[in-house]
Amino acid sequence: MIRRLAYLLVLLLSLSACNGAPGVLIATPLPPDADFRTYRHPSGVFTLRLPPEWSVRDVSDANAVRAEFSAPNANSLPLSVYILNSGTPLSATALIEQLDRYLQIAHGSAYREVNRSAQGDGSWRVVGVRQTGIGERVLNTFVQADGTFLSVIEADVTDLDEAALRTLRAVINTLRVDPNAALRISDLNQAPEVPVAAVGSLLFSALHSWTAPNGDFIINGMLTNAAGAPLEAIRVTALLYDANDTVLSEQANVLSAEILMPNASAPFSIRFRGGKPSRAVRYELRSAARHAEFALQNYLGEEAFIRGNEIARYNANGFLTVSGDIVNQTQGAANFVKIIVAVLDDQGRVVATDSTFLNRPVLLPGEAARFEIVFPELGGSAIRYVISVEGKRG
Repeated sequence: MIRRLAYLLVLLLSLSACNGAPGVLIATPLPPDADFRTYRHPSGVFTLRLPPEWSVRDVSDANAVRAEFSAPNANSLPLSVYILNSGTPLSATALIEQLDRYLQIAHGSAYREVNRSAQGDGSWRVVGVRQTGIGERVLNTFVQADGTFLSVIEADVTDLDEAALRTLRAVINTLRVDPNAALRISDLNQAPEVPVAAVGSLLFSALHSWTAPNGDFIINGMLTNAAGAPLEAIRVTALLYDANDTVLSEQANVLSAEILMPNASAPFSIRFRGGKPSRAVRYELRSAARHAEFALQNYLGEEAFIRGNEIARYNANGFLTVSGDIVNQTQGAANFVKIIVAVLDDQGRVVATDSTFLNRPVLLPGEAARFEIVFPELGGSAIRYVISVEGKRG
């Protein structure tokens, strides 16, 4: 009986093929962004479709929209989108002028153009090499005009394999700009910052996680600049995952240190208010930063100050207090002098960190001022502390 049924099935299939055109199944390929999610910038100026695991960092200012997008564990610079409202419709000639100006202002003498080509939609692609703190990077820069908007999307393609290039290409092709969105008129009078975010550029250490008496979940640690160049606007993001690798919660914080010099370290602390979700089984840390080429002009680091009379003690309320004197040893005024303290346990883990400014906004040459930082909560035994000082030239 089984053999006969099988024969009938074959016969019926054969007859159906003879009675008309054979049925042909075509495997339609999925769009390259089928599994992506849509990111919409808060300003409404643009949207971009991204793989769900990519991180986003908005670094826009009053003059332009700028955002950076990074794949997890990427060892390249983030993909960046930069959009500016020129105030007048951009002709083909004006677009090329804006392209040249962007490359000069954004990259300067550290950049060498290799070639450029006009795209079929009126945009331009430029291939170039830029010297950065993490070595030579091959950049693809795409520039297009959307009404009065100048739109630039820049990608680091250094040493990417074919799969990564396909993903990057798919993301870039999903950029959509709304030229009717509200964006103040500006021009390229300030360099759009070139980001630095790469595995090995910022190193985590001295990590310690704990739950505060009020139930908040806290992750502390140190971040070291291994990029070989000064960095600023350093942001640390912590993600809490469940056993299925689903993100349950995400928090971020910017380092207290304004600038992190090469090989220097600074503490960070991220607080999940309300505590850690009960299903959380692990956390992941990510970091991003940008070159500090311009901020360095007014920066004063450790060498500008003398520390003295430091005391660590517990006050009448039982809180650890660290205090001391800071002297300006430069020939000029020091503004906004900041003191950053990290408290470590016997294993070198950061159990607390905080920062404060001196109680006077300007410290004159040779002048001294006292600081005090109180730690109302500690994540462990306080064995030693680390202090760093920074400020700005007057």
